[in-house]
Amino acid sequence: MNIIGLTGGIGSGKTTVSQIFEQLGVPVFRCDDVAKGIQSSDPRAINGMKAMFGDDIYTADGSLDRSRVASIVFADPDALARLNAIIHPLVHEKFAQFVASHSECPLVLMESAILVQSGFYKKADFCVQVTAPIETRIARVIARDHATREQVLARISNQQSDSEIAKFCKYRIVNEDLSSVRLQVENIVEREKKLKIN
Repeated sequence: MNIIGLTGGIGSGKTTVSQIFEQLGVPVFRCDDVAKGIQSSDPRAINGMKAMFGDDIYTADGSLDRSRVASIVFADPDALARLNAIIHPLVHEKFAQFVASHSECPLVLMESAILVQSGFYKKADFCVQVTAPIETRIARVIARDHATREQVLARISNQQSDSEIAKFCKYRIVNEDLSSVRLQVENIVEREKKLKIN
């Protein structure tokens, strides 16, 4: 099995690309979704979050106050590092289980917005970067999150640049139109399967 790491900046279209990989038979592990699930269901994460932020970080119905967490950690790098120290090992644990359950597959994909920053890229045999023109990215996030342009630009400025991410990636997918993206993904899957056979 080869593990593919997939990443890209906000609004680049990682989800669209990962869905195409899935349609081509590549199992996809979405780190961000798994992390959210862990924060809501794993007692180790819940206890760690409460110890870090206080019991009231979870609402009366047991759901995490994500906006409050975000407002704290994005203003405090130390808090973000401590949060990651709680969540990342649990995500790694889930990923190991995911890989074991798909051991018959030639390729599996791990999608993460912070693939490089988190060090998750080290678990991949190679990485794929998704990019898109900056104005396209801004428009997508405004439409998706009902955010302002200024809010989107602030989030982009807090992420690694495309040029920094590119240093860790074997492939680059330019996400401008769906048919072109599908062709790019098909080429990667076909090439990597051939390399594995040979």
